[in-house]
Amino acid sequence: MDNRSLRPWIHAGQDPELLRKAQRGDLAALLRIYNTHRLSLWRACLVLTRSSAETELLFQATIARATHELAHAPSHEPLLPWLVGLARELDAAQASTRPREHASAPLRPNGRPWDDGSSGPQDTIVEQRALRGFSQLHADDQWLLALRVFERLPYADIARVTGHSVERVAERLALARESLDQVCTTEERAA
Repeated sequence: MDNRSLRPWIHAGQDPELLRKAQRGDLAALLRIYNTHRLSLWRACLVLTRSSAETELLFQATIARATHELAHAPSHEPLLPWLVGLARELDAAQASTRPREHASAPLRPNGRPWDDGSSGPQDTIVEQRALRGFSQLHADDQWLLALRVFERLPYADIARVTGHSVERVAERLALARESLDQVCTTEERAA
């Protein structure tokens, strides 16, 4: 069972207090902020880049930028959406200058080979199709899908994190799922 907390996305928790301390130069407070949010930020970077090597670079760049822009962090809100927003900005700025790995690449996004024996050939084909479909989605729809699938946020919380209405979130997620299904079905018929 997954015990990760949804609180960092929607509740500030100790973020405001730690932020005030970090802004006054308390390194322990700054490190605690990053430690609290590191796994969710890492998952977000992986969703954005779909490459373990690029994930590491984006994660480090995000931490560096957040440290540099600490004075501009939201003082009474959760810091995780702000951190991920920085990662999304950095990724968007870098996206045009680097090739994206995709499902035909020799490695999965986690860096393991496609034929590593962890799943059967049919599962690998389905995984590659889904990744191609995901890659074709608009970046905002990828992000909504990641919040729903990987972070397991309910629609209301996704709406709160993104600033969209619940209805808009539901509509965009339905369209994203439909698009993924269409890519997988089209490729399955062509095979």
